[in-house]
Amino acid sequence: MVARDSARNSIEAAKLVPQSILFVCYGNIMRSAFAEACFRHEVSQHPRLKDIRFASAGVRAEPNERAETHARAMAKQLGLSLESHRATRTSSELLSHYDQIFIMDQLNEDLLLSDSPEARPKTAYLSSLIPGSRKEIEDPYCQSAKQLEACFRTIQLAVRKLAVNRLHELGD
Repeated sequence: MVARDSARNSIEAAKLVPQSILFVCYGNIMRSAFAEACFRHEVSQHPRLKDIRFASAGVRAEPNERAETHARAMAKQLGLSLESHRATRTSSELLSHYDQIFIMDQLNEDLLLSDSPEARPKTAYLSSLIPGSRKEIEDPYCQSAKQLEACFRTIQLAVRKLAVNRLHELGD
């Protein structure tokens, strides 16, 4: 039942036209931080997206922690920077300021909705933006560079799709 509700919520939440987007993972030092950097890049390429407020956070983040060393290096290799990123922890108050929340995996969903069940209607899997993709974007923490790169490339693809969808909704 929960998995079916999650899938339905992912599809419905992804159809909304948000004025604000929050990317969420576990620690906000890899995946969600990179998703935020990717969306920042998309905004720089498409100024019509500039009015969408966006950020990232982690369900169990240590506030102000730097992005993970390998994540910073991989982001740089992919043409983005996580050097100035500092982790933020989710809270009901933070979540209330965003129209749409993109999570990465089942653990993110379980913890987020356990802490803040009111966020369910606006929560979707980031991977739901990529037709035919796996449900989860797995945590690359302590994994190989190859797995980290694959993870980040999936996030780039999903965020590009998000930007394209928003541009179409804005009439571009």
